Amino acid sequence: MIPLTIDATKDEMGNEFFQTIFESAPECINLQNKNGMIELMNNAGLKLLKVASLSDIAGTSIYDLIAPQYHQAYEEMSLKVFQGEQGNLEYEVITADGNKRWMKTKAVPLKNANQDIISQLSVTQDITEHKSISQQLESQNNKLQTIIESEPECVKLQDAHGKIIEMNPAGLSLLKADNLKDVIGKSIYAFMAPEYKVSYQALTKDVFNGRCGDMEFEVFCLNGSKRWLETHAAPLIDTNGKVLALLAITRDIDERKKNEAQLYQQQTELAHVCRLSTMGQMASSLAHELNQPLCAVSSYAESAHKMSSSAQPHPQLKSLLEKIVDQSQRATQIIENIRDFVRKQSPMHETISIEMTINRVLEFIKTDIRRHQISLQLQIADDLMVIKADRIQIEQILLNLLTNAIHAVQDLDVDQHQIIVRATNTPDHEVLIQVCNAGPAISEENAADLFTPFYTTKTTGLGMGLPISRSIVEAHGGHIWYENTKEDNSCFNFTLSAENYQNSVKAYDE
Repeated sequence: MIPLTIDATKDEMGNEFFQTIFESAPECINLQNKNGMIELMNNAGLKLLKVASLSDIAGTSIYDLIAPQYHQAYEEMSLKVFQGEQGNLEYEVITADGNKRWMKTKAVPLKNANQDIISQLSVTQDITEHKSISQQLESQNNKLQTIIESEPECVKLQDAHGKIIEMNPAGLSLLKADNLKDVIGKSIYAFMAPEYKVSYQALTKDVFNGRCGDMEFEVFCLNGSKRWLETHAAPLIDTNGKVLALLAITRDIDERKKNEAQLYQQQTELAHVCRLSTMGQMASSLAHELNQPLCAVSSYAESAHKMSSSAQPHPQLKSLLEKIVDQSQRATQIIENIRDFVRKQSPMHETISIEMTINRVLEFIKTDIRRHQISLQLQIADDLMVIKADRIQIEQILLNLLTNAIHAVQDLDVDQHQIIVRATNTPDHEVLIQVCNAGPAISEENAADLFTPFYTTKTTGLGMGLPISRSIVEAHGGHIWYENTKEDNSCFNFTLSAENYQNSVKAYDE
């Protein structure tokens, strides 16, 4: 605003124009002298201050209306105005009905024709509601800041490029940083292990597109140590819906990851013991399976020896020698399969065919299937997906479920010696494997404990086959369960997902 000039002797029309604006203005307009005495106030001002008429307020001091704590600030503003400058001030007034309201005043000097300052012209707005909202927001911000500062988990803000904008003390402690300058303004990727950068960039992109996300990753602390962290990221959005930053709450899960790795190692050891136990239980069947090719080799070799002792080579000698080679290779393959199955080794993740894996397991148990006169049906989908998994572990699950099924039907009537193995694709891009058998279903009471360690319905056994199977399936990102069906009586089902498996076991491989 610029200084205003009124000349009552020369510009009557100008003064009338001023008077019209003065009275019709929706905001409080008032004139006061150098001593703070109110000379004039429009109707909007009288209404704002709850004053009935101008006569009730004219000639009184403006300081009678202003809350005492703002007197000095208002006096300093008025002094500037009467020195020819503009003034601005926010303060509280006490209205005629005793209530307090916040005001915002813009004041300018009012001059006469001789350019002498004769009054202070003030335009005042009621900002009580605005001030109340601002104070509430400030209070909320203070509370939020207090919560963030006292939060035991790391809380941080970062921009779309990964630059750290803010971090609370817990976050600094997590990164072993002494002060904010060690972290603020730096990229989150300067601390993150390189192999997680692409995944974290994808998470950041999702957040700035308005979506929340979670991720586990490793960081290098400033003292050189390496730790596992889990972060929950969400968009920080302004009142217009614009994403301002990524807000992340991050916790230290290093101890949990170490425990998981140790547990996984123990489960691997136990699984190996169970495989050895299974082979021990199947020793009779395996010996019989090996005895067939070895007896054939012995018989063919004896015949070949007799034929080779004659003066003329026997025409069937070559055929016998070929059979010896075939049966020797068969015995070698059986032994190799057993050795692979019982070998103690780290998990090997490879692309496998479920159909081929099922057939390998059936080689182990085909003697038992024949001995118990079991009718085995294979129902394998033609378009069955290949998966990425540990072949030996999947074989262990299948062998456990099939041997359980054999035990379940062996004491039934021969016409009930039925086992079905199914493998199909699911709509969720998983492979579903089912091992079902005829006979009485497992009771609900017993079914609830099937996957509990050391629980067994057999007279012999560790009771660890199904719990280990569950651990293996879940490590592959799948699910295993039992159900009673009208069609097949008892079914054990499990799913395998290649994509989930790679993520879930990554921590254990590194």
